[in-house]
Amino acid sequence: MSNTEVRRLSPVSGFPFAVRATSGAEARATELAARTERVVTWLTDALHFTPNLRLSVAGESDWADVTDMPLYGMPHAHAAEIAVPIGEAPFYADQLASYEPYLTDATRANLREEFGEQGSLTPYYEAIHVHELVHLYHQQGWDKYPDLWLVELHANMGMIGYLNEMEPDMLPAVQALTAVGYDLGAADLPYRDLADLPKALDRGLFDYAWYFFHLTVAADELWETGGTRLFRRLYEYVRARQHAANPGPVTRDEMWAVHPALAQMMEEWPP
Repeated sequence: MSNTEVRRLSPVSGFPFAVRATSGAEARATELAARTERVVTWLTDALHFTPNLRLSVAGESDWADVTDMPLYGMPHAHAAEIAVPIGEAPFYADQLASYEPYLTDATRANLREEFGEQGSLTPYYEAIHVHELVHLYHQQGWDKYPDLWLVELHANMGMIGYLNEMEPDMLPAVQALTAVGYDLGAADLPYRDLADLPKALDRGLFDYAWYFFHLTVAADELWETGGTRLFRRLYEYVRARQHAANPGPVTRDEMWAVHPALAQMMEEWPP
């Protein structure tokens, strides 16, 4: 998004990066900016890189002015900009409704317990804010995006790692929605190979969610296996790959060289 100022958004002071908020949402922006500062400090310590950053906390009427993400409520990072919503978004309920025909009774009960009868997904998308902050390290540290599945896997590792170490109370919301992935009808999905993730994204949120949820499970297992060291090694691998003249497809042997658990993940995909 451009660096032009949006007249309706107010600056929020007190942070080492620029923060702006929809009028009336300054307190919410302060809360989210404080989390952003914690996440960036943690990520910078892990990845040895400090990104440029401006945080916009926007209501639906201001959303199009701060991000090119068409779906209000989906946190989104681009270049040095990250946009997050001030709260619940209409598509959250639509997302849950799209899963309903596939859910087991146990999953349905778990979602209700975690998100309430109204199915408020705000706690989950607060964690996705962390995922999107990892993308700032991708977009500013690399010349271009690498293989999308690797980017999303790495961002999910950052999200899972941060939550485990800094805000474990946020993990249950991530775990509850991620568990939906086990219920979705994979046999009915046209794309399941890792390299086909961009095609699934083009088809919409439902198809993309199947990948995203399973990449979250994989990230959780990788974090438990290798922690910060593996998180950084994967970052260095993809950064080196993007600076190579002809990187070619990601291979099992290359993943093994980073960590055997990554090679195993490739071998066992699709789940």
